[in-house]
Amino acid sequence: MIGRTISKFRITEELGRGGMGTVYKAQDVKLDRLVAIKMLTPHLSASDESKARFMQEAKAAAALNHRHILSIYEIDEQDDSMFLVLEYIQGETLKSHIAKLESGTGLPVDQAVGWALQIADGLNAAHAKDIIHRDIKSENIMVDHAGQLKIMDFGLAKLISGSGLTKTGASLGTLSYMSPEQAQGLPADSQSDIWSLGVVLFEMLTADLPFKAEHDAALLYLIVNGEVPPPSALDRRIPQTVDAVVMKMLAKDKSDRYASMEKVQTALKGVLSEGVTASVSPQKKSIAVLPFENIGADKDNEYFGDGLTEELIVHLSRLNDIEVVSRTTTSQYKGTKKNIKTIGRELGVRFILEGSVRKFQDNLRIAVQLIDVGSDRQLWAESYKGKLADVFDIQEQVSKEIVDALMLKLSPSEKVVLTKRSTLNAEAFDHNLRARDSLYRLTESNVKLAIELFQKAIELDPRYASAHAGLGEAYATMYQYFDAKDIWLDKAIEASLKALMYDPTLSEAYAALGLAYFDKKELHEAVTSTLKAIELDPKNFAAYWILGRIYHTTDREHEAADLFKKAVTLNPSFYSAYNDLLMVYERLGEEAKYKETLDAVIENFPRYLAEHPDDARAHMYFAIHLATEGRNEEAKQEGGKALELNPDDSLMMYNAACLYARLGEKALATKTLKNAIAAGQEDFEWIKRDPDLEAIRDEPEYVELMAGK
Repeated sequence: MIGRTISKFRITEELGRGGMGTVYKAQDVKLDRLVAIKMLTPHLSASDESKARFMQEAKAAAALNHRHILSIYEIDEQDDSMFLVLEYIQGETLKSHIAKLESGTGLPVDQAVGWALQIADGLNAAHAKDIIHRDIKSENIMVDHAGQLKIMDFGLAKLISGSGLTKTGASLGTLSYMSPEQAQGLPADSQSDIWSLGVVLFEMLTADLPFKAEHDAALLYLIVNGEVPPPSALDRRIPQTVDAVVMKMLAKDKSDRYASMEKVQTALKGVLSEGVTASVSPQKKSIAVLPFENIGADKDNEYFGDGLTEELIVHLSRLNDIEVVSRTTTSQYKGTKKNIKTIGRELGVRFILEGSVRKFQDNLRIAVQLIDVGSDRQLWAESYKGKLADVFDIQEQVSKEIVDALMLKLSPSEKVVLTKRSTLNAEAFDHNLRARDSLYRLTESNVKLAIELFQKAIELDPRYASAHAGLGEAYATMYQYFDAKDIWLDKAIEASLKALMYDPTLSEAYAALGLAYFDKKELHEAVTSTLKAIELDPKNFAAYWILGRIYHTTDREHEAADLFKKAVTLNPSFYSAYNDLLMVYERLGEEAKYKETLDAVIENFPRYLAEHPDDARAHMYFAIHLATEGRNEEAKQEGGKALELNPDDSLMMYNAACLYARLGEKALATKTLKNAIAAGQEDFEWIKRDPDLEAIRDEPEYVELMAGK
């Protein structure tokens, strides 16, 4: 087509292709002006219905004389091919403009809202003439060099009073911008344009789309059923007033959206008139990093946000000039509805860092904001977009921005520490995070998966100290709970020592070594290792817990109680330490402390299980505590859930025996305990001390089972 003359228009270049035709740049040789020519595709030109629809496009567009709608000059036909002659815009599509942004994280808020207002202005004019667009997307918006926007392609427009050529049951439009009603094949109306404009505004603000999926069916499902993340979840610089407008435009039920495009304009103007301000007023240098929210559709990616939160806390904790709340303490606020002021007051901190993560395949989107709790002001916010391999750069950049925002003075050694990276291999980092998530679920299958993932991380980076330490802890855990063979302890010690060879300052490696020595009954070495872990990291809750277990088995119960209390203070969700604390109080006969702790545990479990419904062991521990309180029916229900989730796990069998003993079902308790021992639960010293089994100590089957042990 290039070089041909059609009617009075000489074709000079191709501008783009769409579903109904190809657009060319052309010279009007008579009027000496540039125009755009849209040619109907040849196979559609042969159809009378397509020609009629093409004519409908021309009528729709020609009826709309508006500064934000692309003008149509005429319609013609040559050699059985129909074409439109359109206004030529010197510029680019909005899609291209967003893709070229250097930050990769969206337009400035005022600009995005202002441009959305221009689009809404054009659509409002169309709606006033009973014309809806039905295919609003960033590719259908032109941006000229003066920053003026024009809506293109009314090829899918439906003239409400027209011929009805457009099939109302057909799902027309581009999927990512399609409204829920269109996705379900329902008729589109002005509310559908409001939804699609909401998606475009979301895209302008974040350089991303509300929904992502690997195939069309999954994307359609998310549009109809998925939760829309607010734009600020992807970029914390976006104010709540903008969130509110976008979320109303993207309401699933169209009756919950703005009543008209004119109402959308009013809302956007209101946002522009308010503006956004922030100021810095640091006082006490204390900070809490809240759990990063996973806003991706794949809930299996929760581990990544948790791991990123922990890595940032570790980085900041290495600085002397700031007090950082441990991740295990802030984890209780995961998914919380509490406001920032309340959280800051409860944690006793002046500053809070919170953010979100969207991980889709190898793509990352991380948004963070730093808030001054005292003034309720946003001090700093940023959004980062990149690949998984960029995660280390992002972590380092966030840490540096916090240091700058809080005006911290770093020593030369701290500047080095701030840039220290546990690994340079992004895939190894990802495997390590997945492994940690699996390890703490504490079922045999999950511990085995953790071992496999730690090993993969080490294959990718043989010097990855954290992965070696995790592997050591996983091996020791395997011995302690599932398979009491010395080979696990030998492997645990070897892996932990390797971790210390690569990083002698790694607290978690000493804790893993302490756990292995404890299981090996080498108590002096176990105490030395765990004390070193605590010295290196006074917030290592696992080290306090392991040391508490050592003291408990050597009848140092008061010291054990103090250590278990420290562990649960650092990590309120660590129910294993709560259970051990209850065990110690029961042995000491401290009824008041036992009752106070039991009440707190029973109160906390429902919240934990709401966040971790597949944690079978937590369900079983909750059941045992309920049985202790005499709430037998609830206990049976929770115990049933645990066994349903994990019926063949040896540790689950042992815990079930404890539950049955608490319920007074002695025969079933001894039978289940026997099965648990046969399946690998052979820590007889622990069994002898477990108060949950007190009810069956005199049972003949129990006496026989424990003879000589």
